[in-house]
Amino acid sequence: MQNAEKQASPPLDAKEAARLLKMNSRTLVRWAMRGYVPAHPLGEGRRRIWRFFEGELLEWVEKQKNGCPRKASGSSLNTAIDAHAKKEIA
Repeated sequence: MQNAEKQASPPLDAKEAARLLKMNSRTLVRWAMRGYVPAHPLGEGRRRIWRFFEGELLEWVEKQKNGCPRKASGSSLNTAIDAHAKKEIA
């Protein structure tokens, strides 16, 4: 997918992107801060705003399915996913 095609749609905020990925928006922002997902910070400091492009997120999801290398180590990402799953069940 070309860069222009990925960013053809307007950027999504954390709630919209989380809805697309079917996950909690706070978890998504935490993953963005750690570099697990493709994200674009606006501003500086603790109160920065994160924006996400749908094409980049969908491409990232496909890479996760295909077993491509991840930025984060597998164990820390699996720990985050397990914690998220346990929280959703409880």
